[in-house]
Amino acid sequence: MSNVIKSYLLNVVSLLCVGWFLYDFLSLNIQFSEVMTDPEPPWEITMSIGSFASLIVLLIVSFFYYRARKKTKNVSPLLFPFEFAEEDEREKMITAEACKKAFVFLLFSIPIGAILIAFYPLLPNSFSFYPIAVLLLLSLVQLTVYYVSISKIYR
Repeated sequence: MSNVIKSYLLNVVSLLCVGWFLYDFLSLNIQFSEVMTDPEPPWEITMSIGSFASLIVLLIVSFFYYRARKKTKNVSPLLFPFEFAEEDEREKMITAEACKKAFVFLLFSIPIGAILIAFYPLLPNSFSFYPIAVLLLLSLVQLTVYYVSISKIYR
C-alpha cells in the first residue's frame, strides 16, 4: 500500500476516533447538565471507556509513526496531514497544488457548513451531535480532496 493511502487511512481513522470521543463527551455533558438542573439523588453519569481508549491508542500510534518517519526525514509532529514532507521541488509543487485545491474547497464548504449548522435549532433533540458531525464531515471531505489531488498528480 502506498504511503499516500496509508496516510489517508490514518487520517480518516483519527477523525473517526475523535468523532467517537466527542460524541461520548457530548453525551457526558448532556447527562451532567441534567444532573445540574435536578441535583436530587439518585443520579449517575456514564461515558464509554472505548472512545477514550481509542483516542489514547491513536495518539500512541501517531507518536510512533512520527518517530519512525523523523528518523528518515525531518518531519515536524505538528504537520497534519502526514504527507507534507517534501524532498525535492517536484514534491513541493505537488503538495502546493493539493493544498491549493483543499483551500479552494474550504472557501466553498465553510459557508455551506455554517448554513447547515444554522439549521441545528430546527432539529429534534435526538441529534445533538449534529454540529460536530458537520465539522467532522467538512474535515473528512477536505482530507479527501487533498489526497485525491495528491494521488492524481502522482500518477
